[in-house]
Amino acid sequence: MIGIVIVSHSRKLAEGVLELAAQMTRGAVPMEAVGGIDDVENPIGTDPMQVLAAIESVAARADAGVLVVMDLGSALMSAETALDFLADDVKARVRLCAAPLVEGTVAAAVQAASGADLAQASAEAATAIEVKIRQLAPVTGEEAAASAQAQQEAAPQDALRLEIVIANTLGLHARPAANLVATAGKFRSEIRLAKGEASASAKSINQVALLSVRHGDTVVFTVSGPDAAEAVAALRALAADRFGERDEDVALAPTADAAASGKPADANVFSGTPASAGYAVGPAWVLRAKLPEIVRRGSDDPEAQIRELDQAIAAARAEIEAIKRETERISGKASAAIFAVHDLILADAALRDAAVARISGEKVKAAYAWSQAVEETAAAYGALDDAYMRARAADVRDCGGRVLRILLGAAAPALRQEREAIVVARDLAPSDVAGLDAKLTLGIVTEAGGATSHAAILARALGIPAVIGAPGCLGRIADGQVIALDGFTGTVWAAPQQSVRQDIAARRASWLEARHEASARGAAPAVTRDGVTVPVFCNIGSPAEAAVALAAGAEGVGLFRTEFLFQERDAAPGEEEQYAAYVAAASAMQGRPVVIRTLDVGGDKPIRYLETAKEDNPFLGERGVRFCLARPELFRTQLRALLRAAAVADIRIMYPMVSDVAELVGVLALQRQEHDALAAAGLAVPGAVKTGIMIEVPAAVAVADKLAALCDFFSIGTNDLTQYVMAADRGNAAVAPLCNSLNPAVLRMIAMTCRAGEAAGIPVAMCGELAGEALAAPLLLGLGLKELSMAGTAVAGVKDAIRATDGEACRALADKALAADSAAAVRELLRAGNPAA
Repeated sequence: MIGIVIVSHSRKLAEGVLELAAQMTRGAVPMEAVGGIDDVENPIGTDPMQVLAAIESVAARADAGVLVVMDLGSALMSAETALDFLADDVKARVRLCAAPLVEGTVAAAVQAASGADLAQASAEAATAIEVKIRQLAPVTGEEAAASAQAQQEAAPQDALRLEIVIANTLGLHARPAANLVATAGKFRSEIRLAKGEASASAKSINQVALLSVRHGDTVVFTVSGPDAAEAVAALRALAADRFGERDEDVALAPTADAAASGKPADANVFSGTPASAGYAVGPAWVLRAKLPEIVRRGSDDPEAQIRELDQAIAAARAEIEAIKRETERISGKASAAIFAVHDLILADAALRDAAVARISGEKVKAAYAWSQAVEETAAAYGALDDAYMRARAADVRDCGGRVLRILLGAAAPALRQEREAIVVARDLAPSDVAGLDAKLTLGIVTEAGGATSHAAILARALGIPAVIGAPGCLGRIADGQVIALDGFTGTVWAAPQQSVRQDIAARRASWLEARHEASARGAAPAVTRDGVTVPVFCNIGSPAEAAVALAAGAEGVGLFRTEFLFQERDAAPGEEEQYAAYVAAASAMQGRPVVIRTLDVGGDKPIRYLETAKEDNPFLGERGVRFCLARPELFRTQLRALLRAAAVADIRIMYPMVSDVAELVGVLALQRQEHDALAAAGLAVPGAVKTGIMIEVPAAVAVADKLAALCDFFSIGTNDLTQYVMAADRGNAAVAPLCNSLNPAVLRMIAMTCRAGEAAGIPVAMCGELAGEALAAPLLLGLGLKELSMAGTAVAGVKDAIRATDGEACRALADKALAADSAAAVRELLRAGNPAA
């Protein structure tokens, strides 16, 4: 698939276009947006290094190339400059597109989702503006009739026809139209869509949009070509699924919040990413990087001082590289680009030579010489006319401070919070957050970062409202100044009027009360009306997320994904690093069980430091335990770390993608060998570890009775199970309507697994996405599931659904669902049983 980079002079515009395109493609296309510069007075502009980072990030995820769509003037120059810095192999896969920014990006994204190559997507994007032109200057009735007649006469006599009535509430608007185009694009046949006398190619988002198909309209598909029958079947299924859209997808969002907390045209109002929901108003605690105060001291050994300086610079660069890798892992290359700049600053020979000259010429200590060189360089940046380059002065001081602390042997100063405040910083690193007190931190605002930055993760974990990535705000906020933030809309008021303060304070009070009520509901056990307690767990992807699970009311962790330890790095994690991560997550859960899944990568989720063969169909290739069994040393290291961690906490091991008895016997043999080896070495290991498997493939369901005899629990992964049962790639838009976990075929697989577990006396859990759907909770209990695991945000709702039902009603619902004909029919059953749905 190709990826897309959106470049605009306005950051807000670029992000808005990205949001629109992402919604239309449901996130299937790798995309990033860049725009604006870090200058509060003149934020309009483009930065070639940001464009470079975005292209590299998207190129790493898009094997078919990157299309760059730009707006006016310097956006093109910045994109061309970025190309000059790209590696030749990446540059060869990048194309600059002259299409209009909004219409072109949307058209290109939809084409990309349907599998188009760079040339096809670029061509479709280039013609996107024609839709608007034709809508503003429509053809006459006579012209439309003549066109329709010509098209009808040109259609082959053996063309297949499909007539449907559009049931979508808003007709074939952006998202359903995109799904239609993606589906049509998978077939070689010509597919046309007609509404009345007007007709369009169903493979063109622009032409489909031009038809303006509304709710209740009757449309006719005409399909001709070698795979016409298959195309008609796919279109019929897509239409039956309402083109992949539900009424709740297009429900109008409440506008009261947006109106009341709207963003006036005010230089003291800033917009960023709403990274953690909530409201805050109070004094700012501004954290600014400061160079340590250095006293001039002499030295009689310049050579020794130069060696110390070089060692400190090297150590600082190593720190920056580690931070860059960590930031790439959680936020992507674009977010980590600033650290590449920092490394270039420290690698600058001119900066180092200026300090060395002072060491040798003035016979002074390295720390003083370096501090002077850094301040002179920063001042030189600050005197430049270009706003973007002026902003680099802060980066020079940040880097300089890191080297100085190493030279002085001093640790970075810990934060000591003494009063309630909203923390304001350029960014927050893990070391920064150690001193933050959740009871005193009213909110968090940063200039840098995104929704997955350290600051955002911290804020969500602690339930602190946060706005991340609000450039320019530091320049308008003084320490102690009263500010306000809206973590729902991403708005920061640097100098809020009294009316804004009162409004945000009132909203905060209501929000805290609602959160308290939700927390109470989430913390209470989920007990059905007939007295059955259903454990509700959380899925997490890192130790930091364990706190979120606990706060949400989870009784444990049902799925701890360990891939974060292995991906986006240059070497595999060692046993000690893994052990520490597993224990940290279990400690955060305060004695509650934690189910840790062994490494689940391969094929569609490669690891760059391991040799993996290119697979034509990675979903049917070396995945899960197959991948690990083929790399026993990597597997053994993880097993040792897990077994040691299980000796100090309630940790359970779960193996993914087990497809037959032999695989399970193999992994259990390795587990037993490592257990015995650790015990023989005198290391603490538990006498027994609860061990289970994920049920994700039909083969495992078919032999579930035999697998159940070998393990302690099952956990159903509905995402993979659904795509394997339906033979439909969940990432393929053309067959997406088939990939529905409520399909009766999938439900029957779940029921079979539950019966096998019950017969063997082992619990069957579910950790797939379906487990977090409150509407489906009664059905899942009726099918026989004993535990559910989901995202923390779903816990309270699922628990409420469990409390509102009883076993008899659940079983009756399950019987009806298993007898249904389609996923749509099952969903209607669920809605009928829940009038509020």
